[in-house]
Amino acid sequence: MIPDYEFSFYFVMVTSIIAIFWLEALFPLERDNWDFEHLGRNFIIWLLAFITADYLIAYYWIDIQSIIRQQSFGLFYWFSLPADWMLLVIGVLLVDLSDYLYHRLSHHSRLLWRLHAVHHTDTQLDVSTTLRAHPLELVTSNFWKFGFALLFGVPIWIIGFRELLIFPLSFLQHANVALPTWLEKAGATLFITPSIHKLHHSIIRKERDNNYGEGLILWDKLFRSFLQPDSARPDTYGVENCTDEKYQTLDGMIMTPLTIFRPPTPS
Repeated sequence: MIPDYEFSFYFVMVTSIIAIFWLEALFPLERDNWDFEHLGRNFIIWLLAFITADYLIAYYWIDIQSIIRQQSFGLFYWFSLPADWMLLVIGVLLVDLSDYLYHRLSHHSRLLWRLHAVHHTDTQLDVSTTLRAHPLELVTSNFWKFGFALLFGVPIWIIGFRELLIFPLSFLQHANVALPTWLEKAGATLFITPSIHKLHHSIIRKERDNNYGEGLILWDKLFRSFLQPDSARPDTYGVENCTDEKYQTLDGMIMTPLTIFRPPTPS
């Protein structure tokens, strides 16, 4: 993690979680949805993933950020842009596209699905679902993102800036919050809104294998993976044949890649 970026990272993350908790309490989509054991499990697996992927591997072992800082390769180095704002806009778009492509691939690759399924086996969506990820998925997604950055020459500060932008939206997408219809419609002109993303968490696969965008709605519209939700949430969250309690425990989440299988479909 970039040293002078750490404060902003933790500040945005913590304030986003506090704000979403407050919204969940005031405007719940589903009432009586508080489950502190569920919150704790999702936070612990995120902590394990964060320590493994971001610190032990990406920061201390390989130091990916230093590699990107020292690079002299990629489109941004070969073709200079006339203004910094253009670099920022194009860079953020490329990182957002990178996340879309990786997310879509993780639903259509047998190996990546085994890792990503940990996020989707959550049968009770709230702000903590945002954090729910297998440690190895965070490792692979980091390598993908930074490989994409190296290929295109995206500066490390743009990756960090885009992460700060996406934090509040990502927490809101998973939150147990009922947004006004007008706000959902207005937001959906540019972004993946909560109802759009919640459909992606449906237990019905033909609904789940859509709406891969994490920030902008552009990529789902452009690559024909957008599915309009009919309601604020699907009838049931989760993954078929994976609704047992064992998939909700900490050790069950860690072992999910070894216990789950689903043949991919063509992307």
